Amino acid sequence: MRTDTSKTTTLAVILMAAGSTSTQAQTHGTAHAELATIEVEAHEEIQGRAIPIERIQRRLSNDMADVLKTDPSVRIGGGARNAQRIYVRGIESSNLNITIDGARQGRALHQHRGGIGGIDPDLLKQVNVITGPSADRGPGALGGAIRFETLDAQDLLDPWHPAGATLKAGYASADRSPQGSTTAYAQVGEHLGLLAHISAINREDYRIGGGGEMPNSAGQDRDYFLKATLLDLQGHSLRLSAERNTNSGLYLWGSTGSDMGYAPKGSVPQYQVTSRETFTLDHRYRLNHPLLDWQINLYSNDNKLDNQDTDTEVASEEAGGSLRNVARFTTGSTEHRLTLGADYYSEVGITRAADATEIDNDSSNLGFFVQEHLTWDRLSLSLGARYDDYSVDYGPKTLDGDRISPNASAEIRFAEGWTAFVGYGEAVRGGGLIPIGWLSNITANTNFNDGKPLEAEESFQREAGLRYQVSGLFQPDATFDAELTLFDTRLRNTIERVGGGGGPVAKIISNPDTLRSRGFELRGTWSRRDLETQLAYSNFETTDSEGNPVGIIRRKSAGSGEQLVWDTRWSPREDLALGYTLTAVGGLEDVPDDQEERAGYVLHDIQAEWRPANLRNLTLSLAINNLFDRRYADQASIASSDTGIVHEPGRDVRLALSYRF
Repeated sequence: MRTDTSKTTTLAVILMAAGSTSTQAQTHGTAHAELATIEVEAHEEIQGRAIPIERIQRRLSNDMADVLKTDPSVRIGGGARNAQRIYVRGIESSNLNITIDGARQGRALHQHRGGIGGIDPDLLKQVNVITGPSADRGPGALGGAIRFETLDAQDLLDPWHPAGATLKAGYASADRSPQGSTTAYAQVGEHLGLLAHISAINREDYRIGGGGEMPNSAGQDRDYFLKATLLDLQGHSLRLSAERNTNSGLYLWGSTGSDMGYAPKGSVPQYQVTSRETFTLDHRYRLNHPLLDWQINLYSNDNKLDNQDTDTEVASEEAGGSLRNVARFTTGSTEHRLTLGADYYSEVGITRAADATEIDNDSSNLGFFVQEHLTWDRLSLSLGARYDDYSVDYGPKTLDGDRISPNASAEIRFAEGWTAFVGYGEAVRGGGLIPIGWLSNITANTNFNDGKPLEAEESFQREAGLRYQVSGLFQPDATFDAELTLFDTRLRNTIERVGGGGGPVAKIISNPDTLRSRGFELRGTWSRRDLETQLAYSNFETTDSEGNPVGIIRRKSAGSGEQLVWDTRWSPREDLALGYTLTAVGGLEDVPDDQEERAGYVLHDIQAEWRPANLRNLTLSLAINNLFDRRYADQASIASSDTGIVHEPGRDVRLALSYRF
């Protein structure tokens, strides 16, 4: 009899979007005629791009792909839950700083698993994708950052009841998965809130578009979450959270069939449990003093991949924290917002063999950062720098050093509603591409960069663009905003393993070739009291230093055709909300000679939420993804020369019923 020994993780991010519904309505899937704005407690202006929580809940999302897939700058390949990889502007998540309630998610354990995966979308309060240059994005943010933040009990309570609970049951047809969750929340006294949550999903092998199944994609997800929040007590707010998240199933262990292509004939899957366990403490103090607005965050984050058939284990045990203060002041006619802070993490990568032998690889980073935002009339400037002192253990070799990474950006409002912006920033880290399981195979005989010293990984980011905002467009109560962003991101000196497969690592290099991702994004949102429609478009290419396409490179990059997402939400009545999402992806023809071109595709999704008038606490939800059962493969999925490329789920009818007590 198998036992699920998996652990969990806490999820947190910063997300705010104009036009998203209130947090309480989002969490319970209720339909509202008025689209309000989430009120976000923040120590500085919201950075990056928000993913509306309303949209995540309306789509009945149940994994990371669902959470992020409506952002056209994000690609998620892999198909199956255990094989998904995240790319932002073509840069793989190993090169991002991803945090959950401030807890940094560490290095991949095996292939890509362990970097980021398990998350119950019903717990999310904010999600923010940060792509612009800034010193406070956190350590290792070569290509940007993704921040998740979970709900507080106070977000779910109404003013008339000090306690409540929500029961939710659902079903998804593509993988024939029953789903259920229970959330209980209460307020004790005036300031203390308590939240407990448990959820479960049992998946079968999913059906692909047009018929057929994706083998070895079945599995189970479990999530257990506790959070205590002491808010607004004489300027103090304290949040304590603990989460245990697991995914288990019969999966292939190697590359083909596990994270690329279909399983070869005769493949034997092995029972694997991926677990994450996270504990966080977050303290914030903000009183009526412009120079004092601080945040202290401490966390412990453990990831583990347990292959129970081979009795082997790969794990990451990390502890860290950050502190910052934001001071606001005025000199003459200039307004200032000065952020000073520091962060630190220490990670131990552990590989345990069946004979109980253990190999450890350590890494750590100490960072200090300063970011000054100043505004003078129509002009805003941001200047900052980050100092990183890093150390990474590569078996018999250790790469350590320090570096200062500057950044600068500017905005100018040159006409009514119009703003132009430009920015530049750098980032550095000691390494993070090589999974922990491979680090343990480095020996004294490994060739380290042909005898030359390993160099730290670097990134250089440039952005420029235009924004436009106006009220009263077509309707007196309507708002419209649009943004065009041009970007150019370069990664250099990525530390990589040469060759793959098991056994000792033959060679590790600091790759001098520059990986470049450049392109543009165009977004526009029109909203009024009962309607919001957003059109977003992304077009980028990933190339080497000579301009040649690089296609898909594990843990580094993935090319993609241009992508357009059109999402609309309409509430014709207070008790009813309707939604439609169009996703159109162009063909990818500019690929390396050893990779195949990728076909484009068009998907249609619809959503509906209804609250019966005589049962106001009951919400019935429907979402149909891939309405016309299109057979397609995500262009970020890795193809196998022998077994092809995995297809994504076909028509997926999702139903959910939630009741609030």
